[in-house]
Amino acid sequence: MVDLFLDIDPDHVKIEDRKVTFTLGDKVPSSIKKSALGGNGANVSAGLTRLEIPVTFYTYLGNDFFSREIQTGLSSEGVEIEAETNKNSNSPLHIVLDFPPQDRVILANYGKDSHGFSPKTHQFDFMYLTSIPEYWEEAYRKILDFAKENKIPIAFSPGTRQIEDKNDLVIDVIKSSKIYFSNKEEAMKISNIQDPKSNIKDLLLEIKKLGPEVVSITDGPRGAYAIDQENNCFYIVEAPTKGHEKTGAGDAYAAGFFASYLYGNNIPTSMKWGLAVSGSVMEHTGAQFGLLTRKGLDERLKTFDNLEAQSI
Repeated sequence: MVDLFLDIDPDHVKIEDRKVTFTLGDKVPSSIKKSALGGNGANVSAGLTRLEIPVTFYTYLGNDFFSREIQTGLSSEGVEIEAETNKNSNSPLHIVLDFPPQDRVILANYGKDSHGFSPKTHQFDFMYLTSIPEYWEEAYRKILDFAKENKIPIAFSPGTRQIEDKNDLVIDVIKSSKIYFSNKEEAMKISNIQDPKSNIKDLLLEIKKLGPEVVSITDGPRGAYAIDQENNCFYIVEAPTKGHEKTGAGDAYAAGFFASYLYGNNIPTSMKWGLAVSGSVMEHTGAQFGLLTRKGLDERLKTFDNLEAQSI
């Protein structure tokens, strides 16, 4: 998808109790900050590729200008693309209304097409499965069957639709996954723990009971948590960053964490990589502009040598 970022004149909106109010009939002045590629799968694919992990991105494209921009942009990153193309549809466009330093509102536009899964090769070391907005069940079933038949491990980061539905198929994917990624709010919706004041270790263990060997849960400015294969739980504080942009931060954390895991590092190191990449992305408008190369990652890690994940 493509993200279009707009700055909104604060004199024409009211922000109170995390709610934004516009006046009907008002012509609200705005300025275009930037347009950028986005989407969970695209963001993680670009992030892994910059960290020198070869990636094939299976996606769904339309036949419009945005689809061509997506294909060109990801190809320039070195991402190999396998795409199902619908000549009668358009690729999604999200409009991101920025209200710094508070937060943003995303006007999300998704296609209504059905989604399949028929890759050209069966030779993958790992599969990273994330959000498909509408009509996602058929693709998820095919992906899950493909992974089981070919004994390919899955890293799973459910999207909004999957978390809202939370049906047997979603639970089956979690059970079959080796790694689970989400933020704390999403993990609570997946689990049976509804009290936000509950012990985070209980939440980590609750998700792990469903099947994943490793569970990674982010908690915004409060840092991140994880549990490893031996049920060791860890917490790491948010890394220093000069930015406040939230778009793409979760995907960036997952890309850094997952890349570190694929390189054979332990979970505390993977958490540190995740924070380094997400902190860099937060300093840029757009989900992919701040993604780090291996050299950039090494340089950024040197700036917070004392930042380490702690056992909890």
